[in-house]
Amino acid sequence: MLVNGNNRQFNYNKVILLLILVSVSSIILSGGVSAASISNNQTNDFSQFNNCNNQYDISIFDPSIGGNVLNNTAITQNIPRTYLSNKIFHMTNQGSVILRFGNGNGPKVLICAGVHGNEPQANIALMQYVEFIKDKKFNGTLYIIPFAIPEDTALNTRYYNGSDPNRIANINGTPGWKIVQFAKDNGINYLIDVHSGGGVDANGFIYINSISSENEKNLVSYIVSKTKCSTGVEDTDDPGMIRYSAHQYGINSITLETERDNVPVMDAANVEYKMIQAGTQYLGFAIN
Repeated sequence: MLVNGNNRQFNYNKVILLLILVSVSSIILSGGVSAASISNNQTNDFSQFNNCNNQYDISIFDPSIGGNVLNNTAITQNIPRTYLSNKIFHMTNQGSVILRFGNGNGPKVLICAGVHGNEPQANIALMQYVEFIKDKKFNGTLYIIPFAIPEDTALNTRYYNGSDPNRIANINGTPGWKIVQFAKDNGINYLIDVHSGGGVDANGFIYINSISSENEKNLVSYIVSKTKCSTGVEDTDDPGMIRYSAHQYGINSITLETERDNVPVMDAANVEYKMIQAGTQYLGFAIN
């Protein structure tokens, strides 16, 4: 039987193509290569990974205020690029990020930083703590919002839509209001709001409510004993402050401050990191 040479070549090519397709399919089905890993390598898209080590969960908290926090040079120059920090940086483009640590038993604590976008020392200190706590196991639930308003951090601005966001937390729909409502709705026992500012004591400062709960006083006393920071009250308890607004719901709340203007960024961030560590140690989270 005569076989046309062109047909033979055509059939041969089809066989080769079929073998290639079968091989690729086998690799994918066996787990050697996955669509997820290809997508991740090509797009750096971390959104498909909810929990990389079973010690924490991470999700978008407020999708309306996303921004590239890496546009803030203090952030890029002082926060090490780890898997987790890169994941957070990527996700802040979509909105503010919230992380949850712990086993769900015991106290519930929320720590947030970056309500003012021009206070990177607070973000850096809290990101340091995130890296420290990420592999720990402990009783309780710890929620962390490391960049409360990413779009403002990206612009290094104190203001949100022309207003001080820490004076409008009592207004429905604002970023601060959403944080306080989350705390109320999720049974948060303690809220720690992390800031930096001008003229702050070298060892840090803690603002408390003018009429403080015993739990607030005890928490502050412990942090002071461990860090030698100072403490005091604001001139007025502004109802639009996250701290005061949360306190009105019966949530124990304090504000941490470190120097923003007159010392190196990392020196100030390290002071605040020690305050965060002391506070969480008092509340029962593992430090070893």
